Amino acid sequence: MSARPRRKTGIPTYALYGETGDDFHAGWLHCESIPARSALFEWEIGAHRHRSFFQILNITRGRAICLLGDAEEAADPPAMVTVPPGIVHGFRFSSDIDGHVITLQTGQAERILGGMAGAAPLLAGPQVFALADAGQAQAMAGSVAALAQEFAGSEPGRQGLIEAHLSILLLSLNRLAVASARDSGGVADPGARHAAAFRGLLDRHYRTERAVAFYARRLGISETHLNRVCRAAFGTSALGAISRRLALEATRDLTFTVLSVKEIAYSLGFEDPAYFTRFFTKQTGETPTAFRRRSS
Repeated sequence: MSARPRRKTGIPTYALYGETGDDFHAGWLHCESIPARSALFEWEIGAHRHRSFFQILNITRGRAICLLGDAEEAADPPAMVTVPPGIVHGFRFSSDIDGHVITLQTGQAERILGGMAGAAPLLAGPQVFALADAGQAQAMAGSVAALAQEFAGSEPGRQGLIEAHLSILLLSLNRLAVASARDSGGVADPGARHAAAFRGLLDRHYRTERAVAFYARRLGISETHLNRVCRAAFGTSALGAISRRLALEATRDLTFTVLSVKEIAYSLGFEDPAYFTRFFTKQTGETPTAFRRRSS
């Protein structure tokens, strides 16, 4: 389990471990045991990143070496590991590893945590939480186990209970993140802070503001610096991140509403539905009509 350096060139973007593809699935959550997938890859998950997913790992047995951005950190049980979208990450697990990994859309986490980047240090960057307090570790493991049980089941109220357990887990983890930031004097990576703040602004203004200059001005940084932040955190330029956010909302509307393509285009600030169709096709590889037909 000794740490090894990883090259960060050509980092793939995955939907899940080893599954290539875009993350265009609204309201999405997945939960599985860590051994279920890592055993398929000989206990090592190579460096990759997710476009729009937030991940939580609960490690209850064994050991993990976590590649998080430019650093590697050991996680010994009981521990929680959180990874925001756009962060290059990978794992090397011992063969006796146990625990769960929960993957959700970042928008779900932002909604539960209040949508304010400044109030949600959990979303500001990857973190490893060593759960030294036995009661705290038991409570965290209980929330994860309850969520996993509901995810695997089909009883009435399943979705509501998943949401409830997820809320408890995220709020508890954010409390740990607040305490960690306080203990370290509130020092955090400026790039991660700017990336989290940009994501929060984007979620509030994407329907009306497409200009990179608007977001850079609100963050108090230059457009050039914002592009550097976005490329490091999300693997694309600021304009690319804006386009992805619009495309994500379009997929949600196409999947969960009966609005016409023209109505969706207008609701997202496109004056020309034909231009919206060209935009959507460029972002997703298929027309809005084809996407809706496949998703229905």
